[in-house]
Amino acid sequence: MTANETTKSTLLLWLNLLGWQVDVRQKGDRLVGVARHVSDDGSSFRVSGSAATRDELAYQLFEAVLQVIEVGSGRRSLIAA
Repeated sequence: MTANETTKSTLLLWLNLLGWQVDVRQKGDRLVGVARHVSDDGSSFRVSGSAATRDELAYQLFEAVLQVIEVGSGRRSLIAA
């Protein structure tokens, strides 16, 4: 791997800090990424994306994770109500 391939974008680092495991691989001329997270209650989440650049892929994954978090927090508030 080149230095460019191992460099993570800031968004991918944030995903790691939030507890998501991110895997990015080259497939032809595209980058394919998968982010996985296991919650304390044992539920697991997975999002994926494909893009031409690492930054574009990182943005796709970050947006998908935010949707998972928003849906999850909405479910908790409905259950608590």
